[in-house]
Amino acid sequence: MLAGGTALAQAIGALSAPVLSRLYTPDDFGVLGVYTSLFSILLAVNSLRYEFAISLPKDDEDAVNLLALTLALVAGTTIVFAIALGLLADQIVVWTNAPALRPYLWLLPLGLLGAGFYEALNYWTIRRQQYPRIARTRFTQSLAGSLTPVLLGLLRSGASGLLIGHVVSQGVGSGTLARHAWRDDRAALRRVTLRGMARMARRYYRFPLLSTGSSLLNSLGLNLPRLLLSLFYGTSVTGWFLFGQRIIALPMALVGASVGQVFLGTIAKLKNDAPERLKPFYLKTARRLFLLGLVPSAFLMLTGAPLFAWVFGPEWETAGLYAQILAPMFLVQFVVSSLAQIIIVLEWQRVQLVWEVARVTLLILLMSAGWGAGLDGTHMVLLYALTLTITYLLHLWLQWRAVTDFSSLHKERPQ
Repeated sequence: MLAGGTALAQAIGALSAPVLSRLYTPDDFGVLGVYTSLFSILLAVNSLRYEFAISLPKDDEDAVNLLALTLALVAGTTIVFAIALGLLADQIVVWTNAPALRPYLWLLPLGLLGAGFYEALNYWTIRRQQYPRIARTRFTQSLAGSLTPVLLGLLRSGASGLLIGHVVSQGVGSGTLARHAWRDDRAALRRVTLRGMARMARRYYRFPLLSTGSSLLNSLGLNLPRLLLSLFYGTSVTGWFLFGQRIIALPMALVGASVGQVFLGTIAKLKNDAPERLKPFYLKTARRLFLLGLVPSAFLMLTGAPLFAWVFGPEWETAGLYAQILAPMFLVQFVVSSLAQIIIVLEWQRVQLVWEVARVTLLILLMSAGWGAGLDGTHMVLLYALTLTITYLLHLWLQWRAVTDFSSLHKERPQ
């Protein structure tokens, strides 16, 4: 239902891309790439990952106190980040080799607040299994995130149009989910207490202790390459890389996010109510995800560079070449990331943390070595794709181990 409900959102993103490619330069997209990388890294820690636990309690009173705890943490950490960004603004643009970003760093706290609130309310809505409601907000986010930079680009706003569009898209939807939650779940929301929030903070201490570090490392693994590309090669290469990523990830990210949310809601219930069905459900979902992602990945792998030059303009041919290189990696990532919540639900956070450390360390070492060896941007992207493909295959194996161990335990100790 979520995948079908976000089909229009995908269409909007796809239709706006040829317009945006003619309104903004690769350097503009490079600034956006640095900005979104910083945003994603900070977003990984602004709630201490308590939102992941909202789907888990059997009692709605516990879940709603987790929701309140998450919202409070988002507000508090956003204030801290705003102060830190104000103090370190000059140093940040030096570290990222993106001086054009300096006037717009103040947008980061606004985006973090909107996104943090949305994610917390989104997980509450998943718990209530109100999937059509989530699909509608995803559509609204895509619409706002596409139309805003188009309108600002027509006014020749430069990179600021892309950045403001990102902020608007992050905040849209929070109000809708909050309004529905208050209307439909008012009785549960009135059971929020400071004592209940503190009790839930203690009960699910593993999420800030382990999942926050794991999420931060996961975000670093996804976003650090863009920051390194900007540092090593400048914002043009970063812009080509980001644009190629966005186009190839457009259908996969939206469908994968939708499937992943339904997958989370289902496996959380199966773990408690029908644990013998968890492994077959995992296998069925994995097979369907692979088949779903195979066709677009193969198509882009074969046609990337000429297709990008024709659709988006000649200056984006390099972005198409990058998309060709990244296509096989994105297929593996599509499957693995959509299923990744199985690690959280089965409480394998320690293993997840070790995997994240290994991935980030490997990326930093290999990309730094590649730059030291004089690799150009294209060969650096190839090195990045190979590294991530290997690490995602390892994660898939870890997921299988977690599911298999859980199923074996259930057979030994039937509920």
